[in-house]
Amino acid sequence: MPGYRESYLFRIETDDPANFWCGHGNLIVPADGVLPAPTLFPGAGELVNIPDLESLINGKAQRLDITLSGVSPDTLALATEEAPQILGAPVWIGRVIFDEHWQIVSVLWEWSGEGRSLSVGSQATERGRLRSLTLTVVTGDTQRRRAPNAFFTDADQRRDYPTDAIFSHVAGISVGTTRRWGPK
Repeated sequence: MPGYRESYLFRIETDDPANFWCGHGNLIVPADGVLPAPTLFPGAGELVNIPDLESLINGKAQRLDITLSGVSPDTLALATEEAPQILGAPVWIGRVIFDEHWQIVSVLWEWSGEGRSLSVGSQATERGRLRSLTLTVVTGDTQRRRAPNAFFTDADQRRDYPTDAIFSHVAGISVGTTRRWGPK
């Protein structure tokens, strides 16, 4: 017997929250800070890949691609239908610890972020078709849509606001120089 028994839980807060765990069969998880009531987590198949989970503390944004293999055609159809709701939905990843009789001892929600996308994969094997789902989740700002911080120059300010002259005297400021604020 192994010295530990654990698995992972995933909760995606869409209109109808999506819950699944990395095992087979159904698992009822008791209510806690994330779950408002005891919740059914259906088994989603074999967890193929989950990268190390990190907390975002004055650091770079984290992007995780979580792949589940061996999903049923029904699960695949449901995931394809619900995929548009994933964008921006809160996502929690938790670890469930079991006792020697496979009863839940505790649930530790280790990571939270938001959903970016859900993609479907399929490949032929010797025993038939193997279907997989890849859920992309992020924490922090991974959009990269914002321009990098700019210096306070007149040219930068006038590019966005052509009539604003607030930074017109910045070029004349250097170490050891002072400028009087306000009109002359």
